[in-house]
Amino acid sequence: MLGVACVHWIPKGAIPHVPFELGLFFFLVLTGYLITGVLLRDRDRGESTGEPWRAKGLKNFHIRRGLRILAPYYVAIAVAWVCQAPDVKAALPWYLTHLTNIHFALDGWVGYTSHFWSLAVQQQFYLVWPFVIWWVPKRWLIPAMVAFALIAPVSRELGFFPQSTFKIPDLLPGTACDYFGIGGLLALAVHRGMPLDHPWLKRAAWLGFAGFLVCYVRQELGSPIPYVCLFQQSMLSVAMAGLIAAASIGFTGWRGALLDHPAVQHCGKISYSLYIYHNLAPLICGWVFPWVWKPPLTEGYGLLPRVIAVGYLTWQLAWLSWRFVEMPADRLKDRFTSRS
Repeated sequence: MLGVACVHWIPKGAIPHVPFELGLFFFLVLTGYLITGVLLRDRDRGESTGEPWRAKGLKNFHIRRGLRILAPYYVAIAVAWVCQAPDVKAALPWYLTHLTNIHFALDGWVGYTSHFWSLAVQQQFYLVWPFVIWWVPKRWLIPAMVAFALIAPVSRELGFFPQSTFKIPDLLPGTACDYFGIGGLLALAVHRGMPLDHPWLKRAAWLGFAGFLVCYVRQELGSPIPYVCLFQQSMLSVAMAGLIAAASIGFTGWRGALLDHPAVQHCGKISYSLYIYHNLAPLICGWVFPWVWKPPLTEGYGLLPRVIAVGYLTWQLAWLSWRFVEMPADRLKDRFTSRS
């Protein structure tokens, strides 16, 4: 979350190029892991009843996801509209229908609301994945997930989408399939009994990270490795799967103490709303603290007070969203799904 915030809060060129967006890719792999685990457990429960269960299960799944994800999202869209975010006013249907990734792929990046592309991809994944996990025969789940993950390097790198049509083809749904698919493969392996501390998982994670690092450096130097670069993000996804496994086991020492700190726990609790509002906060800052956009706060060390102001406003908005939108929606979700 903090890495993605740096991308949007700090002007390009102010700091050396660092792949701060790695946190976003971790989020997508984590989504694949968590949602696949939920769906696999739902399938086991449904099949154990011996009765038709998929239709009801699909309804409950989307109700739970809708109340957890969509309620805060639409409130944020309303805030963006009130604050006159330019693209929301000009292209509102794309935002309301969770097609912003396709909108940006066609028209290019926009200010203040560009981060919504990842939430659109996530929502598109929710529409497809239950049919994979619940309708594919169990013996074919691994081949199906591998095939799903392979969609990404093919569609992302092989140029099926011409630049004349799409300005940023990397934002199309197929380009995120390896994040979700590899996260799903980890969930399936764990569901079938693989321990999270399996040595082969650790080796695969480190090899994946090493492969990603080599590809990334070569890409930055302008000499990508032929064919291997097609799987750069897939290798990163494997590394992220290993990190998810390590985090699920738990950290000790200073890392464990840091993650157990109340401030970090609080940020984790409101992390979804932090993500939603972190890119809207600079826009809202222009209304609340207009001085942050004037010299000397536009360059050099003057950026620090501006980042602090935007960060504080992001936290305030996220806390309000968690307290008055997410918590009530969670209570409604639990009550509604228990009756269904």
